[in-house]
Order: sequence, then C-alpha cells, then structure tokens
Amino acid sequence: MRAYAAVLGILFGLWAAPAYAASPDVEDAQRAELERVRAKIANEVQLTAYDLVDEMVLGLKTDPVFQASTPVVLAGVTVPVGLGTGLEALVENHLAAVLGENPRTNIQLVHCPSCTAVVVHSGPEATVLSRGVDDPAVLAELGAGSGKHALFVDIEAEGTWLVLRARLTRLTPDLPIVWSRTIASSTSTPALLRDGTDLKSAEDARKDYLAALHDRGPITIPVRLGVRAYAPPNDSAGVAVPPFLWLQTGAELGSSDARAWTSSLLLGFSFIPQAYQGLMLQARVSRLLTGRARSLTHPDLYLFVGGSVMTVWGPATAPFQADFLTADDLLTAADGDSPRTTLGTLHLGLDLRLGNRVGLSTFLETIPDRNNSDNFGNYVRVLGLSFQTLGTEVTFCF
Repeated sequence: MRAYAAVLGILFGLWAAPAYAASPDVEDAQRAELERVRAKIANEVQLTAYDLVDEMVLGLKTDPVFQASTPVVLAGVTVPVGLGTGLEALVENHLAAVLGENPRTNIQLVHCPSCTAVVVHSGPEATVLSRGVDDPAVLAELGAGSGKHALFVDIEAEGTWLVLRARLTRLTPDLPIVWSRTIASSTSTPALLRDGTDLKSAEDARKDYLAALHDRGPITIPVRLGVRAYAPPNDSAGVAVPPFLWLQTGAELGSSDARAWTSSLLLGFSFIPQAYQGLMLQARVSRLLTGRARSLTHPDLYLFVGGSVMTVWGPATAPFQADFLTADDLLTAADGDSPRTTLGTLHLGLDLRLGNRVGLSTFLETIPDRNNSDNFGNYVRVLGLSFQTLGTEVTFCF
C-alpha cells in the first residue's frame, strides 16, 4: 500500500507540475520580476554611461585637442546591443549638453546633414553606399564643409565593465585620427553624478570634500531654541508645571574634523513676562550614529547624553519648589514674592544635523530631586528613574 501511495503521489506531482508552471499568476509574477530587473540594470548602465561621458569631456577640458573653438560633427553614438535607441538618444543629448556647458574643450558641435546621411556615390570603378563622414570625398563634392572633424563615441559592455571608446577624425580622404580615448568603469561602481558646469575628477572631488571639512573645523557656535514640556501630575491635587522656552548658545567641540564625537557647553536664558525667568548651564556629549564621519550631503544622526543646572524664579515656578502647593503658596507667588528654585537634570536624546548647520533634536530629561513630587508626572520610568520632561530643540550652527 505504501508503494502504491508513493507511485500515485509521483504521478500526481508530474500531472500538477505543468499546470502550476502554466499558471497565469506565476507567469505574470515572473514577467514583472524580469521587467524590474531589466529596468534596474538599464538605469545603472545609463548612469555609468553618463559618468564615462563626463570623464571623457573632463579629459578634453583639461587637455584640449584644439587651440581654438573648432566645429565638430557628432558622427554617432552606439550603446550595447539590447538597450535600444532610447539610450543612444539619452547619451547623445547628455554629451551635447556637457560639451555645451564646457566651452574650454574647444569643441563646438555642429549639424551637418550630409555628414550623417547615407549618400550614394557612383564612379567609373564602383557605386559606393555610405555615410558622409565615412567618405570625405563625397562631402567634398557635395560642398559640405561645415564640419572639419567628426567625433565617434562607442559604448560597449564587456562582462561587468562598460567601456567607452571615443575618437576624433579629420574629414579628409585618409580619415586620420587626431585624438582617441578608452575609458572603462565597472557597472557595480556607483556613478559620480558630476555637475556638468563644474566637472571634477574623483580625486579633486575628494580634495574639495576634505577641504570643506577642514574649513568648518572642529569648533562651532550653536544657537539653540528649545522648549521643555513637563508631564502633568498624576494626582489631581498637584499643580502642573508650565512649558519653559530656552534660548542657548555657547561652544561645541568635535574630537576631530570627522566629528564622530562632539561635546558642548552652553549657557541658556529663559524669560516670559509676568510668568518666569531662568538661567541654565548645560553640558552634553554626542556620538555619531550614521557613519564614522559627518557628511556634507546627507543628514547626520547623533545620540547624546548630558546634564544641566538651572535656576528659575517667577510666579509660574512655584510647582518646582514644593511637593504640594497650598493656596497660601499660590497667593504669595502672585503677590510678587517670587519663589526661586535651583535644580539639576540629566537628559538623553537624538539630534539630527543637516549639513552640520541646522539641527533638530528631541530628548527625555529627568529631575532626580523631583522623582516623587506631587506636581510632576512621568513620561517614562526606567529602573526607578522617572523622566518628567520631554524637550525639543532647533539648533543653528555658525
């Protein structure tokens, strides 16, 4: 019976396999996955081709072939087979745009219909069918003299490498090559995506990046505007502490130009008329989470811990002073005999820096002396430590 059941199972599997393979849902999923992979590869090839064109134009700009502006016909651009004429048009447009933005190459692209069109030349010896750029004798007879040189750009795929071969040819009967270049790049290497108006090599771009880091230096002057909101009391008999606005400034020091570690010392001031005033001294240490060095192009996320000592006074600061406020305490504060309280705090939070110029941060803060106060609630309680304050800050660095 077991053998018979096994045979039936095998026969059922053979019968069901073709039906499963022919399932429309499976075919649609495979077709969609194939299209996704094709689009991804096409995008990578396009960016790499753009990078190769930029590298070629950078070479022509650094070491011009011609001493003065020279008309040149773009004889054609070829791309790997299977990527279609769409990529040819994109690369051709990109090449024309980059050459136009870099006149120091001394290459002026011109339009020559007779040069790129297929022409027929009949003579006593034979009849020749070719493009004008491939038969300069025909161009001479047609009087097409707008372009004296032709630029050929061929992009080929060789394994995982994309290779650009370019040559400048003088349009004379011998078709001499006056300049040629071969540039290769792996498709797995990210393209530089250079600015066409300011082409740079990878080495120069890295130098500029390091120079920008050194110019800013390890010391910055932050100006920070923050608000501290206090958790409402758990007991209805308590009096809630109002939010406090703080303006701070001081110095922030990085351990190096990379600013993987930073420390800051800030002095803060708070003032709301008829409500409260305060002074604060704050110290903070931050650690970069998004890499080993700060970035000039992407946001940087820091984790920070710190502490502060603040002294506050004014009618609205009465909840800081006592665990339970009576009516007499409130009346005394309203009569002008303002209470004054000095507190120490500890905080933990995250700081998002944009270009190391603007920062957005949020943090939780604990006031150890007020862990059991009737006027403070808890946002979070960890290991017996209550975090009564939720803070947000906006920082501008100079």
